[in-house]
Amino acid sequence: MRRLFPLFITSVVCLTLAADTTGGITGKVLTKAGQPIPDAVVTLKRTDITYLKELKADAKGKFIQVGMAPVEYDVMVHATGFVDFKDHFKIPLGDLMKRDFTLLTPDEARAATPAGTTLVAAPLDPGAQLEDTGYAAFNEATGLYNAKEWKKSEPFIEKAYKSLNESLAKTKDDAAKGEIQEKLKTVSRVYGVVLYEVGKEDKAAAKFDQAKPLLEQAYESNPKDMRVIEALLAMAKEKGDKAGVVKYQGAIDTVVGPRPENAYNDGVAAYNANKFKDAKEFILKAIQIDPKFADSYYMLGLIETNNNNLKPAKEAFKKCLELAPTGKHAAECKEFIKAL
Repeated sequence: MRRLFPLFITSVVCLTLAADTTGGITGKVLTKAGQPIPDAVVTLKRTDITYLKELKADAKGKFIQVGMAPVEYDVMVHATGFVDFKDHFKIPLGDLMKRDFTLLTPDEARAATPAGTTLVAAPLDPGAQLEDTGYAAFNEATGLYNAKEWKKSEPFIEKAYKSLNESLAKTKDDAAKGEIQEKLKTVSRVYGVVLYEVGKEDKAAAKFDQAKPLLEQAYESNPKDMRVIEALLAMAKEKGDKAGVVKYQGAIDTVVGPRPENAYNDGVAAYNANKFKDAKEFILKAIQIDPKFADSYYMLGLIETNNNNLKPAKEAFKKCLELAPTGKHAAECKEFIKAL
């Protein structure tokens, strides 16, 4: 595991502790003389999954974090002018661990080093620095993503995406590069979904343009990812990309099987746009997929009525009524049949 050099720091203070499922840690960062070190950074990194949290000590050197999973953590304490302190421990279940950290200045650290030992400062690793910044930003983005706070999530996921790509470019270790590349697949997918959702909210074509290559990459990695496929299909429809619509509708059909609702919805959209020929093709496709999907016959009746094909229209309304005698279109079908 490479050395951490945090850039973006979050001060976290919570007032409650879910004692039955989580634990926490609190303490102070102090000098050798027992004086507080304000703004010291305590970095907590889980050893079982990719998760990193950065805490900032207050003016009295105090820090606190609750709601932590009761697992093992690698810890590093960092402050300007002091030698980094590293530790490893397990957060207790249902308890708040109290632990103070004492940082030494370089001179104090050299004085404490056995004679004949050369104290060498660990070199700054810009790749590791950017990697950890990316992980921290992704952690922040994930909670907002899960809450569907798309716009709030966007700056964090953008930071994660850019930081990890920069880290990949600067990292020399092959194993570390492979780790970053795997993480980037997830980050890229989430970034693409966020851009798509923001674009949909704001009706911003530029966001769709940004989202498309990220989502296409995610689709190539996992052709069964429905969240990605549905977003690509929606953008293809918005752009009038017929080839894209065929491709991604076909992908959905491969995963879940053909659904009459999709063809039906396309038929309704075409009908509302006065494209009656296209509307009929979509509706007939919906009927082919599921001959018992009553709504399709109602739409077919409307289309045939607009085309002045009154006999086929009447037959379509009768079929709708036969399949759904108490359905949402039943009353309208009866009126049309009577009128025709």
